[in-house]
Amino acid sequence: MLYKHLGIGQLAAASSGPNPAIVDAIRSGQIIVAIKLYREQTGAGLKEAKDAVEDLARTLR
Repeated sequence: MLYKHLGIGQLAAASSGPNPAIVDAIRSGQIIVAIKLYREQTGAGLKEAKDAVEDLARTLR
């Protein structure tokens, strides 16, 4: 779903992985910062960014 939202192929996304700054923010409990970073990088709306960050947070557990 994230690949489709970002308009990139799965291979390209798999090779680059999630942004380390977003991962660090999630791991330190700064979800709002992670959402802000995601929005800045992708231009996504608030709801889409929140959903994407929450999905990523679940995979990091």
